[in-house]
Amino acid sequence: MNLKAFILCAGFGKRLKPITEKIPKPLIPILGKPLLERIIKKINRAGIKEIAINLHHLGEKIIKFIEDFPLNERVEIFYEKEILGTGGALKNAETFLKGSTFLVHNGDIFSDVDLKEFISFHFKERPIATLLILDNPEENRLFLDEEGNLIGVEGYVEPERYFKKMGFSGLALYEPEFLNFLERGFSSVVSSWIEALKAGFTIKTYPLIGFWMDCGSPEGYFKAVKNCLKNSGETAYFHPTANCDNLEFQGYISIETETSFERGSFLKNVIVIAEKKKISGSFAEGILFEDTFIPVNLERTLEEIGSGGSDRKFFRLFNGSVLMKEENPSQDFERTYQYGLFLRKGGINVPEIKGADFERGEILFEDLGDISLYTWLKGKRNKTKILEMYKRVLEEMVKLHTLKIENPEIFRVFDFEHFRWETRYFTEKFLEFLCEIKASKELEREFDELARICDSFPKNLLHRDFQSQNVMIKDGTPYLIDFQGARLGPSGYDVSSLLWDPYYRLDEEIRKELLEFYLKRRRETEPSFEKELFIESFKYLRIQRHLQALAAYVNLSYFKGKGYFLKFIPQGLSYLEEEVKEIEYPLLRELIFACRERLLEKGFYEKFS
Repeated sequence: MNLKAFILCAGFGKRLKPITEKIPKPLIPILGKPLLERIIKKINRAGIKEIAINLHHLGEKIIKFIEDFPLNERVEIFYEKEILGTGGALKNAETFLKGSTFLVHNGDIFSDVDLKEFISFHFKERPIATLLILDNPEENRLFLDEEGNLIGVEGYVEPERYFKKMGFSGLALYEPEFLNFLERGFSSVVSSWIEALKAGFTIKTYPLIGFWMDCGSPEGYFKAVKNCLKNSGETAYFHPTANCDNLEFQGYISIETETSFERGSFLKNVIVIAEKKKISGSFAEGILFEDTFIPVNLERTLEEIGSGGSDRKFFRLFNGSVLMKEENPSQDFERTYQYGLFLRKGGINVPEIKGADFERGEILFEDLGDISLYTWLKGKRNKTKILEMYKRVLEEMVKLHTLKIENPEIFRVFDFEHFRWETRYFTEKFLEFLCEIKASKELEREFDELARICDSFPKNLLHRDFQSQNVMIKDGTPYLIDFQGARLGPSGYDVSSLLWDPYYRLDEEIRKELLEFYLKRRRETEPSFEKELFIESFKYLRIQRHLQALAAYVNLSYFKGKGYFLKFIPQGLSYLEEEVKEIEYPLLRELIFACRERLLEKGFYEKFS
């Protein structure tokens, strides 16, 4: 298919002032990347190599961006001395567009539309144009017939009879003949649609599937950033140079620039664009641009929160509570309730349970906010503060591991069978599904031996998934969540989960100090604790934990629809590469490095670098 693309980038961005007085609308940042970069890369992934853009307002800044962009040789620029509108801009680029089907993409649209599917639809019938449409009640101006053909546009041609009205997304595909209906000078492409219809040509429409947002307004821009965060399994983004030591926050946060904060600063649902500024004060629901705060009108709805690996759903209520909902209550539902009461009574920091309805599968928890340890670690953090926070978390771990249990039968045992279940899980999901490597009987025997050794170490109460996403930080205090999988097992499994966490790689010196801190506090709390045996267990339990984690990331990504977990696989596999060198399991060692080679062949590391 011979295809070109044209991105409309000349607009003034009036609705986004004062941001667009300094930043052209196509360059507004979304999680550290300009919107235009995201659009160009999406077009390039669809197989379109030749791209043109038009410029007017702050055009020199877009030119500078293109010059520094890796794909700059594929981008042709059409500068407009006088702004030409959506129709005049295409006519002005006629020399570039003629002779080829071409995609037109507004420079202020953020979406996850599948361009390949859109292009394939257009080429099946090859109408003079295909418009990408959506149901947008405030902007539904396109009149369609039963077959989805355009038959009129509100304000231009309004038919007496039509099937339905829809909105235009700002994306369209055109055949080169369409250029004949465009006018020179300022004009709207809509007028050319009408002229093409009058001449007997067909304009088809294709329904947009997925997320779409016009970023030309503060509300649209905020929703685009929020969607990008949610789709990546995050609630906060910090520019690598942003210093967030003094910042408290809730909701969805994006710090797009090199920014720092005064002590006591607080943000809730805020985008910050304040290059080399020191922010002070509290801001909620808006965009902080330099010294100007732009309020954003956010809908107050019952919103689902959380982006972890749980199958259960969590909703923030407006009374300081979080509702957990499980459609088909299982034993894990009962354990969540039972363990939550038990742990809180034992002095462990877990959310207070305010009520439960077992028939409806609902538990009402204290709202711990939005900051997990994983989120808290983002941005530039002072090493001393990281150390202090982890020590508070380890205090909770020691309390958990030394908790006296009068009725141990309420907890399952992390025994040989469960260790073996984890390695079978690894074989099925990671090894055979993702890496397409078949496990040998000899490897299974090594897994048997690993399970026997792990099962031989002393057992106490452990969380079993003690990683940074399962620790919430409220007012500087850590709380444990997602504890329904708690078991009686070797405590080194929890320590491995936290200090060798694929979600966040600790500095080696910090990890060493934290491990010593745990051992010291554990011995002080439990004099009979066997330090040497515990240290010996690490060689095996770290491997066991990371085998399980890799399997879980694959399962969550490919079978649970949470693809953002794939980005943690490289670090998890890197830990295993280090760990298998310390044990005498030659087949496992060989296998881990074979997995790395297979993922390199698939371009996995390049994708998530």
